[in-house]
Amino acid sequence: IMWLSGSFESKVDLDNAPKLATQQAKGERAVAKWFTKPAIELVSGTLVSARHTTIASRVLARVEEVRVRAGSDVNKGDVLIVLDARDLQARVDQVKQQLNAGITKRNLARSERDRNQRLLRQGAVSQERHDQSVAAYKVAIAEESRLQLSLKEAQASLSYAEILAPVSGKVVDRMIEPGDTALSGRPLLRIYDPNVLRVEVPVRESLAIHLKVGNALKAEVPAANKKADGIIDEIVPFAESGARTLLVKVRLPSDPQFIAGMFAKVSIPVGDKKILFIPIHAVEHIGQLEYVDVITNTGQIERRLVTTGYSTENEYIEVLSGLTEHEEVQITTLN
Repeated sequence: IMWLSGSFESKVDLDNAPKLATQQAKGERAVAKWFTKPAIELVSGTLVSARHTTIASRVLARVEEVRVRAGSDVNKGDVLIVLDARDLQARVDQVKQQLNAGITKRNLARSERDRNQRLLRQGAVSQERHDQSVAAYKVAIAEESRLQLSLKEAQASLSYAEILAPVSGKVVDRMIEPGDTALSGRPLLRIYDPNVLRVEVPVRESLAIHLKVGNALKAEVPAANKKADGIIDEIVPFAESGARTLLVKVRLPSDPQFIAGMFAKVSIPVGDKKILFIPIHAVEHIGQLEYVDVITNTGQIERRLVTTGYSTENEYIEVLSGLTEHEEVQITTLN
C-alpha cells in the first residue's frame, strides 16, 4: 500500500518546483459584477383538460353500434353509441295502448257524470248515484294523467337508446364494443375538451400560499417545444401531508400541439436573488470544462476554472463559482 501511494519515490521540494508560465494581460477587460434578477423555481406537472366527461348508459341494453374511436373529434349532440331499443320501443307501445284505454274510460265516465247530473235535476236518480259518477270521472282523469306520465317515462327511456355527446371534444378512451351489454352507470367512453387545457402542478406550501387565483405564470411544454403565459384557475385548498404541497391548476391558451397528459413545467416566482455576471466571451470552453483568464494585481493572467449557469441573450453569463466580485477577466477576441 505504501509503494502504491508513492512512499518510496523521491519528492520535489515545493520551493524548487517549476513555476507556471505567466502571461501579461492585454486586450479588452471586464469586471465581475453582481446583478439582481427575479428568481424562479421550476415545478413539473401534467397537462389536463379542465372539462373531461365520462359517458355511461342510463339503461341496461345490448350495444348495436359504436360510432367513434379513441382520437375521434365529436360535437355536442353527435350520436356516439346506439343500443338495442326493441324492449324500450315495446314498452312505449304498451303504454300508448293503456293510455288509449284510459282516455276511453275517462270519456265514458264523463258521459255518465253528465247524464246523472241531468237525472238528478229531474229527481230521477239519487244524490249518492250522482256522487259516485263524479268520483268515477275524477278517478278516470287521474288514471289518464298517470298513463301520460308513464308514456313520457317510456319515451325518455327509449331516447337513451341513442347516447349523444353532451359536450364537444375528443374521445380519449373507448371501453365498449358492439355486442357488449351496456350496464347502467358503467363507463363506455371518455371525452375531454382540448381547448381548455391546464397544467396541474404540486407546489410546495411555502410558495403556494403566496399565489392567488388569476396570477400569471410562465409555462413550458418541452414535447411541443413551446412556452406559454398561463393564468392560475384554481388552487386546491388542501396540502398533501406527505409531500407538503398544494395542487395549483394553471390554464393555458388553446394550442393544437398541446395534448392532455403531456409533461409541462411552470415557473413559480420566489423573489429576487443576486447573480455574479461576466461577459459570455470571457469564458473559454475546453471539452466540458470552462475557464476564464483572471487579471491579477500585477497585471498577469491567471487561468481559473469556473462554473457557469444562466446566460442572457448571449451577452452575459452567470458565474456560480471560481470568481468574486470586482475581479477582472480578459475577454477573448472573436475573429
